[in-house]
Amino acid sequence: MIKRLILIIISVLVCAFFINYYFENRAKEQAKEAERKVERKMIEESIKKSVEHLVERTNAIDNWEESLKKGEKFRLEPILTIELERIWLTDRPILFIGAIKDIFTADKESYIIQIEKSLFSMGKYAFLTEIIFELKYPKEKLDLFLTANPDIFKGIGFKNGIAVAANIKRIEKKIVSIGEERHEITIGKGDCIDIVYIGDVIFE
Repeated sequence: MIKRLILIIISVLVCAFFINYYFENRAKEQAKEAERKVERKMIEESIKKSVEHLVERTNAIDNWEESLKKGEKFRLEPILTIELERIWLTDRPILFIGAIKDIFTADKESYIIQIEKSLFSMGKYAFLTEIIFELKYPKEKLDLFLTANPDIFKGIGFKNGIAVAANIKRIEKKIVSIGEERHEITIGKGDCIDIVYIGDVIFE
């Protein structure tokens, strides 16, 4: 009888220990998760402020996509070149949020940065027309930017977002054939004024 009572007491104590251990660990994990969320929010706010400063100091047009949506979040009809000419070919730069698709040499002092829309850079609006920017940028500045952001090409493209202010000088069309399918790409060509790394921050 006494042995049985001792076993019951031991079992209760062991259960109490593991229950307490579980809740302590859970509380610690919840505290860590709350810290991560606060840190994440601070990083996002800092990045969004950096983009706001980019727009302010370059006087870039940051609402051009809204003027193309025609009341729809997802525009199915093609964007005409003349629509982009009216917005892009002005004396003000354009804010473009996307991801670096490719980089190649323009001349001894400059690269061409090819930027496309990514999953995280769709923002408020999406267009059936594919838009790519090809921008000239000094090699020295781009090398410094890439050195400062070594994770930009790592992984599978979840943290490769950038924001650029660019002067667009001309607009070109390119036809890409995939099997029997023909796909048209609209390319804005010009000069990059400045770049800000945004990672996987989504701009609503």
